[in-house]
Amino acid sequence: MTRGMSSGPQHPLSFFQPLAGKTSTFLMGSRQDNLAFARAVIGLLRASGRTCTFMDLDALYSSYADVVFAPTSVGDDSWTLRVPYPGSDIEAEMSQLFEAPQRTIVLDSLNTLYHLFSLEDGSSRGRRMGFALASLSYLARTNSKAVILCMYKREGFGRLGTARSISGLSDITASVEVRESELTVRAERGSAWPGGVFSTRIP
Repeated sequence: MTRGMSSGPQHPLSFFQPLAGKTSTFLMGSRQDNLAFARAVIGLLRASGRTCTFMDLDALYSSYADVVFAPTSVGDDSWTLRVPYPGSDIEAEMSQLFEAPQRTIVLDSLNTLYHLFSLEDGSSRGRRMGFALASLSYLARTNSKAVILCMYKREGFGRLGTARSISGLSDITASVEVRESELTVRAERGSAWPGGVFSTRIP
């Protein structure tokens, strides 16, 4: 199969297996793409039986909880939703992820994380961002967890003042494409999925 072609319906576990032990940044074009991605990933989690912790810095999942999670029970041992309070210490909030027993971690979004790191001292945000993602990479690698990071593709955003991009700090970078009821992700950097492509129906 050539790169960029879908192989048709794929088993839910085949989405997560290549992501285990890695950090993966998924690039979104819009908020609607992000919502579609959330619905698709939650559908795959349900079907695969994987457990998950969501850290929602954008309050996306809480805003759409009735759409995204229903009828899943949020807050049991399998699913945890974390929405930091305004003004809370973001580094302390991030440290909670290391105590989460779930096998999958979703962080939405890197744009907001970068912004929060710059509120107190903008000169250190690149260093703090790098440390945060390196720590998440360590968490993924040492616990065989799939750490999924969401990021909006926005003009002027994505560089840390060096040649390296924010999405380049993770092990895998993938683009997200939404067409009607189907979501397709393509690995732009790093190895994931046969042919570098995974497609699924959006619930």
